Amino acid sequence: MKEESIDRIINAWKNHLLQDELSDYQLEIDEKIPIEFAAIALHLDSRTVKASGKEEAYYGGFRDAAIEVLTLLQVEIVQDDQFKVISLVHRDMEDDKQEELKQHIWG
Repeated sequence: MKEESIDRIINAWKNHLLQDELSDYQLEIDEKIPIEFAAIALHLDSRTVKASGKEEAYYGGFRDAAIEVLTLLQVEIVQDDQFKVISLVHRDMEDDKQEELKQHIWG
């Protein structure tokens, strides 16, 4: 992924989500997360928020798919209201969870 694309995705996420009650929040990305994975996570987060205004079945399916991808990438999005930070953090998957995910994806 090109650096310009990554920057565009991150800026689009900030412009879309860091509004109104979240306007004072900052984004932090764990250094353990490859920047490409962070861009994918932010893109999925933004798309999921947009999908929430659509039909419930569509939103539910999109949300579930986004969660599966974030789990596979080992990325978790955490909001800390006390420090006004939204963080992308690395989350280790347990071996049994990885096996369960493989089964779910490939059968």
